[in-house]
Amino acid sequence: MYVYEYQRSIWPWKHWHPVIKVFNWADIHAERVLMAGHADWGHRIYCAACKPGTYEVEYRFILTWSVGSIYDAYGLWSHCCHYMQFKPVPETPLITHTPLSWTPFNTIRWPEETDRESTTAPEI
Repeated sequence: MYVYEYQRSIWPWKHWHPVIKVFNWADIHAERVLMAGHADWGHRIYCAACKPGTYEVEYRFILTWSVGSIYDAYGLWSHCCHYMQFKPVPETPLITHTPLSWTPFNTIRWPEETDRESTTAPEI
C-alpha cells in the first residue's frame, strides 16, 4: 500500500515536501472514529500500520474523511479489503457522488519508479 503525504512544517510559509510511505497490506488495520464536532460530523476511517504480526501501531493515516453513515464507512473498508485481496468488488457504487477527498489534486506527482511499481502486478 502506497501513501502520499506532505511533510508539514510548523511554519505556514515553508514549502511542504511530499513523502511516500510503503506498507504491507497484511499489516494494515482499520479504525473507525465518530467525529462529532461543529464543522466535521460523521464516521471517519483511519488506517493503522502495525508492526508485522502484532497490533502495535507504527503509523496512522486517513483513508477517508467523514462520511455520514456508519454503513458507508464499513462499506468503504469492506470494498478496500476485497480490492486489496483480489476478491470481486460490487459493480454498483456504494456512494454515488465523488467525495472531494477522493479526487487527486493536480499537485500529486508520484515518482516514476513508484508509479510503475504500484501499477504493476507482482510476479507470483
